[in-house]
Amino acid sequence: MSGEQEYGLRSGQQYWQQQGSQGQQVPAAGQVPHAAQVPQAAQGQETFLQYSGQQQPGQQTGHPQPGWQEQPSPGPWQQQYPPYSAPQAHAEDPDADYYVPHYTVLDPETESEPEPEPGYVLPEVPVSAWSVDNSRSAWISRGVLVLILLVQAGLSYRLDGSAFAQEAKFLTSDGTLSGLLSDVGLTGARTLSLAWALGATALLFGATRLLFNARAGLAAAAMYSVLESTAFTGRYASLHSLSLFLLTAALWLLARTRQSSPAAVLLAAPFAALAPFAAYSAALYLPSLTVLAVLTAYRFRGAGAFVRGGLFAAATGALCFVGVELHGMPHGWNAHATDSAASLLKESAEWGGVVLLVAVIGAVGFARRARMGEMPWAEGSAPGTIRRASLGLTMCGTALLAPLYQAYLGNGSSLHIHVGFGLLFAVPMAGLGISRMMGAHFRYPQIGIMIYVAALVVGMAQTRELYRPPDSAAMIGALREVVAEQGAKGSYLSDEPEISAYYLRTHTDPGQWHRAGRGAALASAVKKGSYDAIVLRAASVPDVLRGDAHYRLLAVLRPADKDSGDGQAPYRIWVKR
Repeated sequence: MSGEQEYGLRSGQQYWQQQGSQGQQVPAAGQVPHAAQVPQAAQGQETFLQYSGQQQPGQQTGHPQPGWQEQPSPGPWQQQYPPYSAPQAHAEDPDADYYVPHYTVLDPETESEPEPEPGYVLPEVPVSAWSVDNSRSAWISRGVLVLILLVQAGLSYRLDGSAFAQEAKFLTSDGTLSGLLSDVGLTGARTLSLAWALGATALLFGATRLLFNARAGLAAAAMYSVLESTAFTGRYASLHSLSLFLLTAALWLLARTRQSSPAAVLLAAPFAALAPFAAYSAALYLPSLTVLAVLTAYRFRGAGAFVRGGLFAAATGALCFVGVELHGMPHGWNAHATDSAASLLKESAEWGGVVLLVAVIGAVGFARRARMGEMPWAEGSAPGTIRRASLGLTMCGTALLAPLYQAYLGNGSSLHIHVGFGLLFAVPMAGLGISRMMGAHFRYPQIGIMIYVAALVVGMAQTRELYRPPDSAAMIGALREVVAEQGAKGSYLSDEPEISAYYLRTHTDPGQWHRAGRGAALASAVKKGSYDAIVLRAASVPDVLRGDAHYRLLAVLRPADKDSGDGQAPYRIWVKR
């Protein structure tokens, strides 16, 4: 017997001796040296096997041979001091000197314990990152988009005034669309322009969401909605906003059909082909759309994306050719002038430099890392580095087309509007840049708020400076009396004949109004005395009209609101003597 076993026997004897000294009933020595009983089930009733030491022949004296015998139910002392339990294997082992706690060994291949039923089961948690579309984030993003559109509408509606010369020309020109708009008047035409501008912003959000995610789409829509060009075109009666809407629809369809068959790209071709006929500046962006047709699908189609780009280019080119054959070449797209190229580039930087800078930041970040990894299990595969860099370069470079081309022509006509066409392509990258700067899970939302507020303040200031239509109400009121006397036989000279022709269209025909020249041309017209009235907006009286025998000065009309009319020269009206 080992020393450890011998120590166990001695401890058991000491324990029972101690119990006897305390007045407890102690069994006789030799019957239960360890006071160990092992319960067993026999025929449905519980019995006890009690250890007994009986000396066997051939065994040394003082070391009883262990054995087991059935005993009656335990007495009071056994109930008060429960015995140790031993497994059946030890009960059948004749060499066992002490007992070990009972345990069960399970074979993992044949038997396993059933898992306990949980008290409470957590419900399934939906994906919550805005980088992944689900029902909850979709409703939230669309609600925020509605707020963005309301802000855009408010920024446009705050602009008001008489018609610009180009607006009046558009409303009195020949054409089906312009004829319909002239029937609804200036207010109706401006409202329709706002509807097209809001639609372009909504489609821009959709295209950016498809290319990147909903959060970048909201940032892009927010930035675009407060630009000077966006607010201006939303309150400008022309086809510029329609052209922007058509370009944005083509961009959205390119993103929407990027995983479809290459033939699906033909859905975007009519929108792209019609855009230059609404505003000639849209023709600059058709090559960019062709490149995007390839880049947006290369991730899913591989080399087949080039087939998609070829189909888009061929269909768009064919439709443009048909349009030129039917309606002629759009006017003004290659008109040269004498404006300084440096000044035009400087003005372009003032109107769109902040957005372009943020777009470049977004493009660089996108080229370095495809995603922020807010929820990697829901991200899916990411585009390659070359495609990401090409996409960023294309979208940011497109914003430079209008400034560079018009600087080359030296023509700054409507440049503040044309800058917005290029920013339409750069803003998705700006939205991605804002999203990256805010960090995963909106860690730094104050960065996005600061950029939005800065763009809002700059856009409002620039729009108020550029949106200054001539205050022609008093001039039109004075001329109405003059033309009423002459009727359809009168002939009139003005440096802004479109405004007078539009507001006096019920009294005169557009052909009765002629544009006044300067210098020798004006002097020749005055000497001939062939016009019944002359209307000029100038800071001083031309020398040719001072003391002329054919004409007398009828009125000098200054702007009614000196603040809004700051910088506007007064109208002067001369009538034939």
